[in-house]
Amino acid sequence: MHSRISLAAAVLVAATLPLQAQITFTSLGTAVPNLRVEDVSSDGSAIVAADFNQAYLWTTANPTWTPIPGTNGVFSSYDVANGGAFVCATLPDPANSNFETAARWDASTGTWTFLPGLVTASGTSYSSAYDISANGSVVVGLGWITPQRAHAFRWDASTGQTTDLGAIASISSSRPNAVSADGTVAVGWDEDDITGTWRAARWVGTTESLLGSLDPSDPINGWSECYAVSSNGQFIAGESGTGLSTPSFWPEQHGFRWDAANGLIDIGTTPVDPFGWGTHSTIPTAISDDGRTIVGFAGTAAFGPGAIRPSFIWREGSGLSELQPYVVALGASAAASWTFEYTAGMSADGRVIVGHGFDSSFQRQVWRIELPPIASTYCTGKTNSLGCVPSINSSGIASASSVLPFNVGATNVLNNRSGLLYFGTAALNAPFQGGFKCVAEPSRRTPVQDSLGNPTGNSCTGAYSLELNALIQGNFDPMLSVGATIHAQYWMRDPASPSTTGLTNGLAFTIFP
Repeated sequence: MHSRISLAAAVLVAATLPLQAQITFTSLGTAVPNLRVEDVSSDGSAIVAADFNQAYLWTTANPTWTPIPGTNGVFSSYDVANGGAFVCATLPDPANSNFETAARWDASTGTWTFLPGLVTASGTSYSSAYDISANGSVVVGLGWITPQRAHAFRWDASTGQTTDLGAIASISSSRPNAVSADGTVAVGWDEDDITGTWRAARWVGTTESLLGSLDPSDPINGWSECYAVSSNGQFIAGESGTGLSTPSFWPEQHGFRWDAANGLIDIGTTPVDPFGWGTHSTIPTAISDDGRTIVGFAGTAAFGPGAIRPSFIWREGSGLSELQPYVVALGASAAASWTFEYTAGMSADGRVIVGHGFDSSFQRQVWRIELPPIASTYCTGKTNSLGCVPSINSSGIASASSVLPFNVGATNVLNNRSGLLYFGTAALNAPFQGGFKCVAEPSRRTPVQDSLGNPTGNSCTGAYSLELNALIQGNFDPMLSVGATIHAQYWMRDPASPSTTGLTNGLAFTIFP
C-alpha cells in the first residue's frame, strides 16, 4: 500500500518515530594518559577516573577530563554522584595530622568536607569512604572503633552526623561497599566473631542482616561479600565461596544476586583457567534497578604486563558472558580490537557501562558503552469502536540465548476478536485504516490469535500475548538476528469500525545475545 503524506504530516511523523536503538562504544581519549576509571553516576552522565597522581571528572555536559581539586598526589578510590555534583574519597585531612579520612567534594563550592569518624584511628587511618548515594547526600564507609576493629558507618549531609551501623557481634568488624540511591540501604560484609570469615551483610537503616553463602557446606556463615545494590535496595550483587575448586586446586568463587523473595542466586563465573595461580574470583561492580543486569570482572588475580581478569555481563535468563564479545555481537565492532581491563560500574537503568582497557595501539583509555533499550513504545494506537485505545506491551528481554520468555502483548482490545502481530526492522508512523501504521515494509506476520476476554457481549476485556524468544532462537527468520532493532504492532478485527480493523501503538525492541 502507498500513502501520500504532506510536509506538515511528515514533520509530525518524524517527531513521533522512535530513536534508532543502536549500541555505542565510545573511547574517552588519551588527553590524560593512563586513566583508570573508578565510578559512574547512577544516571550514567558522570565518570570519575584517576591516574597515579590526580582524580578527574568527565560528564556528558562537559566531556573533557577535568582535574578535581585537592586530589593531586593522593592515591584513593573515588565515587561520583548527581551528575558530577559530588564525589567521595579517602584523603589526608590537614586539620587532623593528615590522617586518612572519608571526605566529600562539592562541585558547587570546589571544596572537600572531611566527615566525622566513629571513635578512634588505626595507624594513620581515621576512616574510609566506600560509596555515595545518587544525590550525594549520604556517604557510607568504614570507621575505627578500636585500632584493631572497624565498623560500617553512614554519614548524612542533612545532619552532618556519622552513624555507627555496628556489627552482628560486638567484638567483630564490618564494612559497607555500596549504598542504595536514596541512601537507606547499605551492603558489604560482617566478620564472624569466631572464624573471622567475612559474610555478606545488608543494613536497612541501622538494622543489619546476613544474606548467607553459596557454599553448601556452610550456607549461613560461609564466606561471602556484597559489592553492589540496586537503587531501591531490592536487589544486591556480590561474591561467595561455593565449595568448588579450580583444576589447580584454588577456591572457585561465584557471583550472586540476592533479593528477599528468592535469596541468593548463583550467577556463575567466567571460564576458569585450569592453570590459574590463585583464587578464581567473580566480583560484581554494579546491578541494575530491575536486577536483570549485573556487570563486573572475574578470574584469578592479575600479575604482570597484560594480565587481566575478564569483564563480564550477566543478564537474567541468559546467564554470564564476557562483556567484550557481548557488545561486539550487538554491533559495537570498534570494541573488537580492544582489551577490556576493568569494568567499574553501570547506570541504574542498566544501559551505560564504564570501564577502562587498552585500545589497538595498547594505549590505556576509559571507555563508555551505551546499550540500546530493552524495549520502548512509540506511535499511536487507534481508538476502537467502543472508545478504547489498544496498547502494546512487552515483558522480559528479547534474546538469542535466554531461557526466559520475551512476551509481546496487547491490552484494551475488543473481546473475542482475531488479531495478529506484525514486525519489521524499520519504524513508520503513517495514516492507515483510520489509525497509524507503525511498522514499515518489509514486515512479517505471526499466526492469528483470539483475544478472548469476556465470553459474551462487547467489551475491551480482550488481550493478546505472543512469546517471541522461541521464534528468535529457532533461527527461522534472518530478520530476528542479534543486534537487530525490531518494530512491532498488533492488528485486530473491529467489525463496528469503518475499516473493520483496529491497531495498537508500536513497540521497538532490541535482540540481545
